[in-house]
Amino acid sequence: MQFSPMRQISWISDLHRFGLEAVESGDVTVFYGRILKHVVEGFQAKSGCFGLLEEDGLMVVAGIDLPEEVIGSRVEDGVMGWVVKNGQPLLLQGDVSEDPRFSFSVEKKRREQGFSSICWPLVDRNSVIGCISVNRSPGMAPFSEEDLAHGSALLDLVSLALGNVRMHIERKGRLEELQLLNKRIEDAQNQLLQSEKMASIGQLAAGVAHEINNPIGYVNSNLGTLQRHISDIFTVLSAYEAGVSEENVKELAERLEIDYIRTDILELLNESQEGIARVRKIVQDLKDFSHVDEAEWQFADLHRGLESTLNIVHNELKYKATVVKEYGRIPEVECLPSQLNQVFMNILVNAAHAIKESGIIKVRTGVSDGEVWVEISDTGQGIPKENLGRIFAPFFTTKPVGKGTGLGLSLSYSIMQKHEGRIEVESEIGKGTTFRVILPVRQKEAKAA
Repeated sequence: MQFSPMRQISWISDLHRFGLEAVESGDVTVFYGRILKHVVEGFQAKSGCFGLLEEDGLMVVAGIDLPEEVIGSRVEDGVMGWVVKNGQPLLLQGDVSEDPRFSFSVEKKRREQGFSSICWPLVDRNSVIGCISVNRSPGMAPFSEEDLAHGSALLDLVSLALGNVRMHIERKGRLEELQLLNKRIEDAQNQLLQSEKMASIGQLAAGVAHEINNPIGYVNSNLGTLQRHISDIFTVLSAYEAGVSEENVKELAERLEIDYIRTDILELLNESQEGIARVRKIVQDLKDFSHVDEAEWQFADLHRGLESTLNIVHNELKYKATVVKEYGRIPEVECLPSQLNQVFMNILVNAAHAIKESGIIKVRTGVSDGEVWVEISDTGQGIPKENLGRIFAPFFTTKPVGKGTGLGLSLSYSIMQKHEGRIEVESEIGKGTTFRVILPVRQKEAKAA
């Protein structure tokens, strides 16, 4: 035998390394080949075969000096089949055609004088998982009982390594399945988030359209007036160019109120500029709210997000509440800004809906224990105690049919979990509700959007 103690110690280290490589790559074929090669060379055998139990039987996973078609084939009987079935090693010498343990047609070379073979079972956690056999041809020294015993000890080590690799590959497979499932859940959640965002935007679209329509309306009206003013000015200029007497031109200018037109044109232009600036501000607020150009994790100013969200929901709030802002000094927060704006919008709209006629919505910010918080309070009807524990449940809503999807707070809760933050709520019937959004300044690890 060539199994020196130092070689065995080295091989145990290699076996561990090869196993780690197999786990990492997910391909154990090379690992099987290395194990078989070590056993064959160590026992100075001519050939060898490595079989593992699969769901549909014993499969040859590696071979040395065997026909190529044998690799990947199924073994139903023979020596390997008997060893796997009985869980016992076998030492075979010479002619075994009359051996009562086997009901198979023995290959011719097995009947040749001097043929020698050993087959050991591979056992992991009291279950046979396969076998390894080695063969010596006629003319080679036959295997001994010592070889059989030594190989049994060696194959115990191989069995442990195989079991460990299998366990890690199975665990890795389950982990990958879990990661895939989590990715599918996250994708579904993101789709739900987008649907809820679109539903929310849909509900606010009329208000935003109204906010835009007002300045556009008077800009359009101003343009009509400017057109008439310019027409009157051109009339006076045409009369002057036609050589009409100065007295008649002056009379025409007075009749068309050119002095008033001079003043009014400036006012119309200033008013129109203000209207266009208002429209541009609304469009910018929409862009800031959605952060269409910023879909990655980044450090963002929550006050900017709150301002854009307040402007977007302005039409929803202005008939119900006076908004009071008490902003503290807070650092920028690592986040997905558009998703946090969605949280703010859901809470602000819910606050407006909770106020029957008129009230106050207070927005406060600050830092506590290294975390940034945003607090939104309303003087609305409050939430009954029996509902406080259910408000973040999907599809739970106390609003009338058609007024809410029941997903706003549920998705807000999920967004906060994604941000490693939390939402706290306090409410008292008849006095109002306070939602507190609490966020870490920096995420613990880099994330994908």
